[in-house]
Amino acid sequence: MPLSPRRCKCLIQGNCDNNSQFSSIHGILNKGDFMDKKILQNYFYNILYQLLVVLAPMITVPYVTRTLGATMLGISDWTGSNVQWFVLFGIMGVSIYGNREIARVRDDQIKMSKTFFEIFTMQFLSMCASTLVYFLYLFTVGDNVRLYATIQTISLLSVALDITWFFYGVEDFKTASIRNMIVKILGIILIFAFVKKPSDLGLFIIINAGSGVLGQLIMWTQLKQYVRWTPIHFKDALKHFKPNLMLFIPQIATSVYTMLDVSMLGYLYADVSHVSFYNQAQRFIKMFLFFITSIGSVMLPRIANIHAKGQDEEVLRFLRTTLRMALYLAIPMIAGIISLIPYFIGWFLDETYQIVTPLIIFTTPIILFISLSNVFGTQYLLPVGRTKEYTRSVIIGAVTNFCLNALLMPKLGAFGAITGSVIAEFMVTFTQWLSIRGQLNLGFRIREVTKYVIASLVMMLPVHFIGEAMGPRFTTNLIQIAAGVIVYFGLLTLMKDDFHMNLIRKVLNHRKGEAAHE
Repeated sequence: MPLSPRRCKCLIQGNCDNNSQFSSIHGILNKGDFMDKKILQNYFYNILYQLLVVLAPMITVPYVTRTLGATMLGISDWTGSNVQWFVLFGIMGVSIYGNREIARVRDDQIKMSKTFFEIFTMQFLSMCASTLVYFLYLFTVGDNVRLYATIQTISLLSVALDITWFFYGVEDFKTASIRNMIVKILGIILIFAFVKKPSDLGLFIIINAGSGVLGQLIMWTQLKQYVRWTPIHFKDALKHFKPNLMLFIPQIATSVYTMLDVSMLGYLYADVSHVSFYNQAQRFIKMFLFFITSIGSVMLPRIANIHAKGQDEEVLRFLRTTLRMALYLAIPMIAGIISLIPYFIGWFLDETYQIVTPLIIFTTPIILFISLSNVFGTQYLLPVGRTKEYTRSVIIGAVTNFCLNALLMPKLGAFGAITGSVIAEFMVTFTQWLSIRGQLNLGFRIREVTKYVIASLVMMLPVHFIGEAMGPRFTTNLIQIAAGVIVYFGLLTLMKDDFHMNLIRKVLNHRKGEAAHE
């Protein structure tokens, strides 16, 4: 049933009472807006790929850390991080801008085809210019890393051909995800087949970067089912430069507290192996965020599309559900990682990397901050065109991170980098919340969050005791995860959390429907 004008005003201004807030969430889950077939399918394929992203390091990291060593991996991470700066300046904000613009015109094939070729032309020319500058940069790097930095040039070609943003814009996550999975699996096979010793670092970089080029070529063959060749003028491509540049500003600011961490760490701290330690900690934490951030990837084009149609009340309904989902998942993730990680690193990495355990524990608050900013920024500010507020938040985070890095890295190394990252992510999230708090009523209630905190804290006890009893090994981690999931969901069921109970009903009703259909 459509919302009345009075109800819409209540939702937007935040004047609803608690019963209205509950009814909104209950209605979303029962009506199925958040669970419509297209969104679920896109979320499934995105999750499927992200699961592979999680599993891939578990397969390759123990091998490459022992085969290449911390120093060679540090060189790989450092040169790879530096080339990403040239990727960033070349691609600017296309990944978000292209996604959003395609989503807005996808109902008209003629406009969509023209928009695609205009944006891609701008992207390709910009990446060519960035590549030329990168070749000049190669003359400034040390002789010991110049070869590896040169090989990283392949990454620039991969990004120049990247059209993932188009498939996200038309909400075809299946095509992009399957392509990514094929490339990832092929890369794993090639690493085990050809990377055998530290001197194979160059080959390791070629495999990682070259597989990306192959993936883009595969995606181009699948483009013809969506667009028709449309000749454009050079000025047509240039008209996208300014709005794309506006999205580039937050992109470059975000990179200050992501890629800059690695670059600064390599320069400011004497031991280059800390670059690898820091990267391992960050990768471990962020690979578990995919359950939440995948929602943002799926919802961005959907929200951009319905906002373009003027259906702002539907935007708010989606946001209230995804915010609750973020809290529902992020809090137990933090508790689970803290209690499990000592029994994971013990077998996953060799003794050189044991410092990664406390690094990961100190990084866990990022899970909550990124989960919330994914809702505030990626799912709302960007799709509806409020780029200035989003930009302000990431600039504040970038400045915070840069200052803390410069202050803490020289003495604390990777621990200084972690501290800067955590505080920077908090500042981004807090600033975004300030931007929307008086305009949107997202149905946030302390009582609901308290249930997640209590269930998560109780969950930590069996996870810890299982680890102590069985010791660090793969089977221990599987049992710990299973016990944690059972305890967390079991406690929420006993506490009758409305969001949790509605999800259970949704799953049970879906299964009953499938059984009846059979």
